[in-house]
Amino acid sequence: MSLNASDRREGDVGYPFVMADPIAEMNRCEYLFLAEIQHPDYHSLRFVIEEGRPAGETGPLEIAGAVISGGTRIDVTEESQCFELLWDSYIAYAVLNESFALPADADECYVGKLFRVYSKSHFIDYLARAAFAASEYPGPAKHYEIACQDHIIEVVSIKDPMVSRLR
Repeated sequence: MSLNASDRREGDVGYPFVMADPIAEMNRCEYLFLAEIQHPDYHSLRFVIEEGRPAGETGPLEIAGAVISGGTRIDVTEESQCFELLWDSYIAYAVLNESFALPADADECYVGKLFRVYSKSHFIDYLARAAFAASEYPGPAKHYEIACQDHIIEVVSIKDPMVSRLR
């Protein structure tokens, strides 16, 4: 089943509401976690992203056998926001283990903090060499990136995503 913005109305019982400014809403979060990836329909793409919040007392944390002092665990809590991002179509997407991600360099241009929209990126450059997608066909595309705690999500599409808050 394909979901369109017209199918959802703010305040409808049982439906998430469509946000007026998804970049600003997601960028107000301090941390994000990837919860789900789905292909609901042919060539559509759905991600569920949950907000992470500091949980518990500040103190030493053990990670992979190393003790780090002064840390606070980041978890998805009952108060965390949850977002659904749905693209009706896409050209390409990738999910990168955040441990291996490089920060954007001076050649790349984007707006946003955790939900980013690139006007110039290495991912777009890669697609120009690896695929025949161009501004003539299927049309001018945008590169979206969602910077989560454990994953970096890259999506290139000619359509903007529909972003809804599930909680």
